[in-house]
Amino acid sequence: MIPRYAGPPLLGLNLRFLRDPIGMFCQARRDHGDLVELDLGVAGSLYAAFHPDGVRQVLLNGRRTHRQLLRELLGKGLFTSPSGEDWVRRRRLLTPLFRAERLASMTPLLLRPLDEALDRRWRPGARIDLAAELKKITVAMMVDATFGTAPDVDRAAARAALDFLLGYVDHQLFTLLTIPRSWPTPDNRRYRADIAALRRVIGDALTARRRRPSGQPTFLDGLLDNQGDFTDEELVDEILSIFVAGTETTGTALVWALHLLSLNPEPARRLRAEVADVLGADAPTGDRLRLLTWPRAALREALRLYPPAWALRRVVDEPLQIGEHTVPAGARLIVSSYVTHRHEGVWARPEQFDPGRWLVDQQRHRFAYFPFGAGAHQCVGNTFAQLEGDLVLTRVAQRFRLDPLPARRTGTKPAIALTPVPAPTPLLLPA
Repeated sequence: MIPRYAGPPLLGLNLRFLRDPIGMFCQARRDHGDLVELDLGVAGSLYAAFHPDGVRQVLLNGRRTHRQLLRELLGKGLFTSPSGEDWVRRRRLLTPLFRAERLASMTPLLLRPLDEALDRRWRPGARIDLAAELKKITVAMMVDATFGTAPDVDRAAARAALDFLLGYVDHQLFTLLTIPRSWPTPDNRRYRADIAALRRVIGDALTARRRRPSGQPTFLDGLLDNQGDFTDEELVDEILSIFVAGTETTGTALVWALHLLSLNPEPARRLRAEVADVLGADAPTGDRLRLLTWPRAALREALRLYPPAWALRRVVDEPLQIGEHTVPAGARLIVSSYVTHRHEGVWARPEQFDPGRWLVDQQRHRFAYFPFGAGAHQCVGNTFAQLEGDLVLTRVAQRFRLDPLPARRTGTKPAIALTPVPAPTPLLLPA
């Protein structure tokens, strides 16, 4: 019989799930093991699998579901689509955009807004709000990666709308009580105005690119090259998916990476030394980035400890065997990368930030590490996120050392991405 983690009658664990899902998952595994039935009261049961063997079964055999609210907010792109033929069709449209050689050619597009931000706002001797800064930087990088440098796009409007929408969606999804979106509150009015403005900017850019291709390896040009039977409205939905999936999660991962490097001087020193040896003060290019190992190792280790996509849900249509137990047909299941990435039966020193573990050959279970998901539904943009991470960590290492605020403990806030609270504010020192 599958161990059961029960809550109060009718309500079950719902309030705990909403207030502290990660704490609940950690306690469930600690008290009940690697497969647990979570009691959600009148809402039924949710089965959580924590060992990589169970994660494998869930992600390979489960059917992806979607949250209707996300589709209402963001349209019907890949990010919000459930499993099925339409998802496969959308995946085929996007996959060519994220091939490694194509992404490498995007490096100058991504470097321009990054350097602009570091030049304007980062100063030695100042404290920097990493969460606010990395959000601005990743939004700006995503806008330029999508639209390129052509002057016929209202980048300021796109950046402002995207910045607001990310926070609005976060609040709608992860707040216990929200004001109905039909009410004319200032935030609801701004949401409707900004989503319309962003869709208009994207639509206008599509029209302009169709008349005059940019000649740059942008996401917009790539979508038009592969449009096939997709309507322009569907392309707009896909760009919104790319915006949301590629900014909030990547930005948060980089906040954690820089924060952890500020707390761990030796890995930070080794990263700076490698960057100085390979690049000096030169701007990183796609080819030379591939010669670096420490920026990627640091990002991977940050994603292990604090994966932005901290939980994934699935549904099974047939009974599913997980270890010695059988989960019934129709069951809802969840896996938590946060818990699995810290599983002491899988990882040595699981709570320790150790980028060096990624620089030695080790045999790991395929499903011990899945910050971007795994199986058929692994995030199509994982290679883009890694490129952004390599660029940001490399460029920051060329120019700064980060000194943490003493005696300040950082916790986690599970939302669209696993956010650090309070936001780290390290002191910037010359490299």
